Amino acid sequence: MESVVSSPTAAPVVGVYTLPQVARMLSVSKRTLEREHDRGRIKFVRIGRCVRVRADDLANYTASLPPATT
Repeated sequence: MESVVSSPTAAPVVGVYTLPQVARMLSVSKRTLEREHDRGRIKFVRIGRCVRVRADDLANYTASLPPATT
């Protein structure tokens, strides 16, 4: 059986984001994302000690938000 070794130069996994990346995309704080997760509104995935958000879960979360008012 062959093992897979990751290196710092390996390409990032597409469709998985860190909390700071998602926070920047949504113009909110990391803490706001944590609160939304605590309320069950957005799903996080743990990969070892790292917390990530799948692209599909981010899309579902943003689709559930009310429309912006101006």
